[in-house]
Amino acid sequence: MEKILVINNDLDTMNLLKNWLEKKAYSVDYTSNSNDIPVLIKNLHPSLIIVDVMQKDVIQEIKNNQELSRIPILLMTGYTSKHRRKDVPYDDVIEKPFNLSILQQKIESLIAQHMVADNNHDSDQSMANYMD
Repeated sequence: MEKILVINNDLDTMNLLKNWLEKKAYSVDYTSNSNDIPVLIKNLHPSLIIVDVMQKDVIQEIKNNQELSRIPILLMTGYTSKHRRKDVPYDDVIEKPFNLSILQQKIESLIAQHMVADNNHDSDQSMANYMD
């Protein structure tokens, strides 16, 4: 079962996502607290992080941390693509209000990409260890 971390200050959105994701057989953790996010992520080992665009500092902290930066971020935003913030690093975006079938496609795609990237990283690490 893949684990997803939802970071959002809006409790209604968090509860909606948590309930829907659990029905789709994902393990879901969530927080509205931006304190100690790196520690939380290291403990949870999520396959995907869904985060609101207003959590810009959290997103930057994740992407600037070498150990965490490989975890894909799905950005939730109320901004249209024309007005989307360019200063926030993310792997994919979904605009609110979001269509649940599109959300599911994006989640599945990001998790699949993450699994491939992790496998490639593990293979590279094994090869590097072998070469030493």
